[in-house]
Amino acid sequence: MEVRLLQQHEVLPALHLVWDVFVTEVAPGYTPEGVAEFQKFIKYENIHQMWQRGDIIFFGAYDDTELCGTLAFGPDGHILLFFVKKQYQGRGIGRMLFQAAYNDCALRLRVNKLTVNSAPGAANHYIHMGMRPISEEQEKNGIRYVPMEMYVTQGLVTPVQQKSKTPVIIAIVIGVILMIALLAGGILLAKNVRQSIRQRQEYMEPFEEHRDGSGDDGDWDSDDNKEELSGIQAIPESIAEDLSYEIEEETYSFSDKEKKSAVIEFHVMYPKITGLADEKTEKQVNETLKEYAMKTVDEIYQNPSDEIKERVLREDQPVLVDDVEYKVCYASEDLLSVVYEDYGYQGGRNYFAQHLRTCNISLKDGKIYEVKDIVELNDEFIDEWLDTMQGEVGNDAFLEELTKEEMKKTLEGDSLDGVYVVNFFLDADGIEIGYDLNYPEDDNHDLGYVWVTAPFSYNEIEEFKTDKFPL
Repeated sequence: MEVRLLQQHEVLPALHLVWDVFVTEVAPGYTPEGVAEFQKFIKYENIHQMWQRGDIIFFGAYDDTELCGTLAFGPDGHILLFFVKKQYQGRGIGRMLFQAAYNDCALRLRVNKLTVNSAPGAANHYIHMGMRPISEEQEKNGIRYVPMEMYVTQGLVTPVQQKSKTPVIIAIVIGVILMIALLAGGILLAKNVRQSIRQRQEYMEPFEEHRDGSGDDGDWDSDDNKEELSGIQAIPESIAEDLSYEIEEETYSFSDKEKKSAVIEFHVMYPKITGLADEKTEKQVNETLKEYAMKTVDEIYQNPSDEIKERVLREDQPVLVDDVEYKVCYASEDLLSVVYEDYGYQGGRNYFAQHLRTCNISLKDGKIYEVKDIVELNDEFIDEWLDTMQGEVGNDAFLEELTKEEMKKTLEGDSLDGVYVVNFFLDADGIEIGYDLNYPEDDNHDLGYVWVTAPFSYNEIEEFKTDKFPL
């Protein structure tokens, strides 16, 4: 099997393959409007113009001289078409095409994300290749889709080859892969790590293991369906004008390129304040902002817990990773509200973790505010908050395992063994209060949500507000 970039004269056969697979595998689930929209998109005249402008790139998979699958994407890393002939599905060809596109994005295009608007039935297929949903299912022009994304890093660039015969179930691959071993309180490098990176199929679950009737049979997306903002970047910020201080960006990056048996990298971004009248408070604020951003790096690398050490010692190929983004969503003369989104591996490839952290800090004295500082945690508020949380996920069973008293404890700061980590942040629309969720493995109360926050407008929060918070 050969996977390579297609030349212009090979695009038309690829579009014929796309249409053949679409008609038999995908079209039955589309509305007539959706089928017409898809047919319009893949017309050769349209694709040829995109090719001429450099707006689309095709990879093809060949069995001898037969084209058996194709993946097309834009120079921004957005997957537009992904189809494999039915008789070739389940052989790892889709995985090979995906890896080829990933490699091209990392090495040539230098984009930091792969994105796709997946057909709902293909979402699990993308998840097991390392992508994650970034919003709920949507519909446009008769086409239902789930926006998804995946971070791109050169650490996951590997040769394209057929899948391993031994399936290995993996967690979602997002961010930069780091591999080290921790031993006896110190840090030792794991053996053969670079070899494992070259064999990325050990991190990729074969398609047929979790197929839902869609998988690599076909997926497509037009530019009209792209989401411009997602995750914390979609939070509407509120930054006051003419602030007396400046907000700058700092980055902590570390990469040990000298180790032959490991790749060690961290990429953590966080804000920094300059220009506060009180230099002591400015220093305290900046130390806190960095501390919140570096929390996972500290826990898995600088001061690893015994649990992390034990995990790594059990792994043949230990994995540690941390990649942090942030957004200042509220800034006034007195208060700064920052959200951090953290992705990482914490010991091995089966220990992927994603977290939301928030820091709400006074610029007058460096005080860190908690939920209990801003609202009265009485029964009336908890009832309103729970109803809003369940409404956000559209499921009345969400958080049903907690009593009202337990909810009060979590909102006061007791995470109940780290499962319900309370967060809140301010933005242009109001205040959001919720959880970073960390259910134990196989907990039947885990509905698949990484973090959920309940929004309250400033008017809605007024009746519950304490007098401790500067609003």
